[in-house]
Amino acid sequence: SWIAPEGGLYVWLTLPPELPTVMDGDLFEACVERGVLYVPGDLCFPEAGVPTGESSMRLSFGVCSEERIAEGMKKLADAVLETAATAPKTA
Repeated sequence: SWIAPEGGLYVWLTLPPELPTVMDGDLFEACVERGVLYVPGDLCFPEAGVPTGESSMRLSFGVCSEERIAEGMKKLADAVLETAATAPKTA
């Protein structure tokens, strides 16, 4: 899911819980390999607790052209699909 921004430079994206966005996770690594970066959601909270944001990410779109944004979103989607294919399934 994602929240449409009403201003600013960011989009907040939440993935299913079996796809953690943490920096030492498979998804982050798959994105780095493709040349795409995001801010892991767990880094966007003042302290550990609820919510933790471990399956969320903050995407910035303030300095890229529409073409580069589309290219980045394609790379991000490919990384998510690849990671989801090997992620443990939850009941």
